[in-house]
Amino acid sequence: MSLETWRVLFRECLGSRGAQYCDEVAPLLVAVDQGVKPSLLWDVCTADTSALLALLNQARVKGLLISKLVLVELDLDVFIVNVAATTRTLMSIIGASPTWLIDISGQNPKVANSENHDQFRTHLNSIISQLGAATDDVMSDPTGMSSSGEATATQNGMECLPQNSGASSSVKSGVIKAAQVKLPEDLNLSTIFGCMLGYPHIYWWEGESGGNSLSGMPLKVFKFSANCSIDGSPVELFSFSIPEALEDDLRPGIEHWGNVINVRIEQAGSFCNAKFQCDSVLCLSVAL
Repeated sequence: MSLETWRVLFRECLGSRGAQYCDEVAPLLVAVDQGVKPSLLWDVCTADTSALLALLNQARVKGLLISKLVLVELDLDVFIVNVAATTRTLMSIIGASPTWLIDISGQNPKVANSENHDQFRTHLNSIISQLGAATDDVMSDPTGMSSSGEATATQNGMECLPQNSGASSSVKSGVIKAAQVKLPEDLNLSTIFGCMLGYPHIYWWEGESGGNSLSGMPLKVFKFSANCSIDGSPVELFSFSIPEALEDDLRPGIEHWGNVINVRIEQAGSFCNAKFQCDSVLCLSVAL
């Protein structure tokens, strides 16, 4: 697996602006492909759907990506999703004890109540259903297009978008396409993003607080990294925080999560030397 091959693809599909992020993003794409990370939020540069699809499908043609991936548009953001790994992650969250939501609506953060957890379980079940519908549609229509060239509509609220014409058609049922996940407009998407990214604890707030209660609050930041065989350098795979005041209550779950990720690293073919660290920080301003 050559980093230079990735660099060529980034230049061809995303241009010079996108190519500068190749060394940062390519190992994360490999982590998603190998199920170490369930998904990747594309936030490094502006790239339209067709360009990202071209990048992913050309990487698939060259054997750099092999898993069942979907480009998911969620509101104005885009995720590159490993369908199996994301489904597994969301099902794990749904089945976990109700401690994974951290309510930061008030001055003092706390574990959210059972009602809040139940609400998000409903939304996570919807996402799982929609991802399954997208996967079924790939199998029935490998190009992601109807005979008229229009985007193929699927069930359960997920709308499939047309495949970029420049992407290879030789991948057959393994073709990567784009789809939109439909969720209520008033839903706190930052919380959904945390679930999609596979964090063990995710911030939630109600009203217009926007998580501002975290500003100036002591936080514990957990980071999980590993060396990637693309160039042998360490890659930060996960980074999330919790209020320091809740550390004693949440640490057992975080340690269990770290052990699970470590097993996935051991099972992956392109990562080694996993490292899990925790640092105390005090942020004067926190944006979620």
